[in-house]
Amino acid sequence: MRKWISLALILVLVLSFNVAAYADGDVTQAKPLTKEEVINSKEFHEAVKAAKAEFESQKAKDTGGPVLFAPAPKVSHINVYGVVSPNGGQEIYGFNNNPLSTTNDHGGAWIQCITFQIGYDSSHYGTLAGNTMTNNWSEAIDLDGDRVVDAFAHSWVYESPNL
Repeated sequence: MRKWISLALILVLVLSFNVAAYADGDVTQAKPLTKEEVINSKEFHEAVKAAKAEFESQKAKDTGGPVLFAPAPKVSHINVYGVVSPNGGQEIYGFNNNPLSTTNDHGGAWIQCITFQIGYDSSHYGTLAGNTMTNNWSEAIDLDGDRVVDAFAHSWVYESPNL
């Protein structure tokens, strides 16, 4: 009798997980995410919080003493924050999750990739399968409250010329 109850409980849990996963499976997205949608989201605030911890950790390792008028720090971290498309919907990865591939099958007339970086670089560009992506917005981020930009979020969009 206990085995049947255990089996029934396991089946209920498995089926409810599948139903919950399917319910979240609406993967349509009409247009790329706007800057406001991203920077005002809970996930982005969590990513900035994680970036602040990483940035403070990097600063703690630098024990060279104070430097006046130093050059801006080079890029020390970059990751894919999220991928969005009409067919694949939104996949938000956050700060330290840097996937090698997406879970959803992205496709459609456009695809958006949002990157998060700590530090400065001299050129910004995005490519998708060798095709240049357009930087449609960027957000400068002050991680330590000193009114100096330490990080950036960049949105890259590729629009298919065939559709």
